[in-house]
Amino acid sequence: MKILVTGGAGFIGSNIADAYIKAGHSVVIVDNLSTGKKENLNPKAKFYNADITDEKKIAQIFEREKPDIVNHHAAQIDVRKSLADPVFDAETNVIGTVNLLQNSVKNKVKKFIFASSGGVMYGECGKKAPTEKETPRPLSPYGITKHAVEHYLDFYAETYGLKYVMFRYGNVYGPRQDPHGEAG
Repeated sequence: MKILVTGGAGFIGSNIADAYIKAGHSVVIVDNLSTGKKENLNPKAKFYNADITDEKKIAQIFEREKPDIVNHHAAQIDVRKSLADPVFDAETNVIGTVNLLQNSVKNKVKKFIFASSGGVMYGECGKKAPTEKETPRPLSPYGITKHAVEHYLDFYAETYGLKYVMFRYGNVYGPRQDPHGEAG
């Protein structure tokens, strides 16, 4: 299968791209390198230095590559930055994702995989662990953008039949993590 990984030069995305390549899949990476690093790129992947908000460039990539699956990890992830500039947060995390969803439908992508966020979705949970049935209570513009995208995923599934999987990651740590800006 051909899998397009957004944010594939970043901490999580690059590890996911490596796993897909190891499993024998063809991988296309889209990353604007704002926080991702070239040295994280697997040389077996095809790389596009592009921003997910760039409608024209993303449309060209989808038309050229025709991915079967999109694994979407590109995002503005800094909660402090989301508080300081919520417009940038919404442009990147919501508008950028909608751009990917539009192109996924247009190019008949079989499945869309989305990296949401557990901690910012559930707010302060107290002593009990949150469940999927909890009402989302995002505490920042970042969390609000992730929650909004979850609603867009439902819309695209119901309206266009786009299948999706969503992960609400907790605190993630591991190889290639940037100690200056990524919580773990």
